[in-house]
Order: sequence, then structure tokens, then C-alpha cells
Amino acid sequence: MKKTKNCLEQKPGVECIIHSLGSDKKVAQRLAQMGVLPGVTLQIIRISPFGTTVEVSIDGARSFAIRKDELTALNCQVVATPLTGSDVKLHITYRIRTLFGGRKFQQRMEAQGIHSGLFIKINNRTPPPIELQLIDQNKIIKLGRGEAEKIIIEATDA
Repeated sequence: MKKTKNCLEQKPGVECIIHSLGSDKKVAQRLAQMGVLPGVTLQIIRISPFGTTVEVSIDGARSFAIRKDELTALNCQVVATPLTGSDVKLHITYRIRTLFGGRKFQQRMEAQGIHSGLFIKINNRTPPPIELQLIDQNKIIKLGRGEAEKIIIEATDA
């Protein structure tokens, strides 16, 4: 998850650090006026039903909508992604950064021992269910794709 890449491939829950605003001067100027600058952390909150508009948050402070083409102009380094992200590899240690979901989802995950800060390994992704190994608890958990999409993880050096 450490490569710089285009933000087009992102989905809700992804956090990345902006490296450049792209080569289109008009788009770069518009993004800069909104506070999207190199070095800031951008989080994708949600994508509109037709995918033309994306709600983002900058440095966890304010959120606003930008066009999909503006998002694709950005070059960023992904620092956190949903458990179902294309960058996620099997048998690598990850840390759960946050759980994206309502109170019942949070309670259901907590009952299974899943919480922020937990170290995990992904043993199997296809076909669902997704199989997680909870490293601290030496326990195996199986999750559906919908649940896995709400778990945001980051790579660790462990």
C-alpha cells in the first residue's frame, strides 16, 4: 500500500497522502483553492450512485464533493484501505485502523474480538467469506464481503 498511484481506483474508506495535483493546470488550481494540496491526507467518504461525484475529507477536518475527473488527476500514496481493497495481500500483517459502520456493526465486530488497533492477517479472500487471523488472540474469523468493506486497515512493519 505504499506506492504512489492515481486516485481513480479508490473506494470509500481509503486514505491517501497527496503527492501531486496532476498535470492539468485548471484542475490543479481548483483543487488547491479547495485546500487539496500536496502533503495533505485525503479520505474518500462516499461515491455518488452514478460515480460522477465523490465526497472526500481533507486531514479529517472538513468534507466536500469533488468530481471524479478531479480525483483521477491526483497522485497519492495509499496509507489505509478497506479490507477488500485491491492492494491488500494475503499473509501480511495489517493493523485495523477504524471500523466504518453503525453501532450494531461495531457491537457485532467487538463481540468477535475485532476492534481498532488489532493486528490481523488475511488468510483467504476468494471466494467469500474472507478469513482473518486475529494475531493477538490467535483466533480465526470469517467475514462476509459487506462486513469486510467496512474494516479499514493499514500495513504495518511487523
